[in-house]
Amino acid sequence: MELGVQVIGDYDHVRSVAHMCEQAGIAAVALADHYLYGDSPQEWAAPAYDSLVQTAALARDTSTVELVMLVSPITFRHPAVYAKTITTVDEISGGRFVFGLGTGWHDGEHEVFGFEYPPMGTRFEWLEDALAYLRTFLDDPSEGYDGVHWSLAAQEINPAARSDLRLMVGGGGPFKTPTLVGRFANEYNLYHHEPVGVEERLAVMKQAAIDAARNPDDILITTCYPMIGGVDEREIDEFFRDLADRRGVDAAELREKLGKRVTIAPWEIHRDKLGELEARGFERVYLQGVASVPWAVESALAALTS
Repeated sequence: MELGVQVIGDYDHVRSVAHMCEQAGIAAVALADHYLYGDSPQEWAAPAYDSLVQTAALARDTSTVELVMLVSPITFRHPAVYAKTITTVDEISGGRFVFGLGTGWHDGEHEVFGFEYPPMGTRFEWLEDALAYLRTFLDDPSEGYDGVHWSLAAQEINPAARSDLRLMVGGGGPFKTPTLVGRFANEYNLYHHEPVGVEERLAVMKQAAIDAARNPDDILITTCYPMIGGVDEREIDEFFRDLADRRGVDAAELREKLGKRVTIAPWEIHRDKLGELEARGFERVYLQGVASVPWAVESALAALTS
């Protein structure tokens, strides 16, 4: 099973983590597309950058690792902007870019920045329309697309997209998300870790792909794994001290808060968890959280790839 690492932060940090991953032979570096992070105005004060711009910079500052947007919300940008951006970033990277698109879920960032944020059902309509638009743009824009919310005139557009530029759709729902994956995407980031439910979601995706005359075996099955670890409890404590210093907060309080959202354990426990995910059919796992402290990335990769 392949490993990827998701990272957020200022560009020097992002680039440093990407170089560690590239040197370790990790399959992919992923970025998250958010304008705010966290659950409260206090946390929103932390720096947040435009991840698509950072990805374009990484495209020049790396040479082999795959670059993944995990994921952009359809509420942020018109599909035409996404279409031009992803083909440009992909060209800069030499064909190493994967673009993920989702409905958006962070209420706070939409409220603060004034993005239109309709109910989830409408956002799924937007997502379906945008994926059809992007699929047309990438495959053959001369066919044109006439959608409910967006349209693309039949026109040859240059530069043409790379023929195998991958689209990703991410989510955990049992029907809508896997159906959209099967119809439009090349990677299914299934955010569902329970033993029951993965097989059923994959079956929906595969049937939707077959119905759309696509080969489901060509769709990469991935997930995210929020985790923090160390060789022992002492190293885990060191991680939280360093992260707390970076954020200017109390280490014990930070550990208590993050412990509600991520798995905190020694690396051997995480190795077992990754084995379980592989057994459920996941072909790649993106590690989330560990890249918050640079030295922890090296420790994780040394432990989890040996």
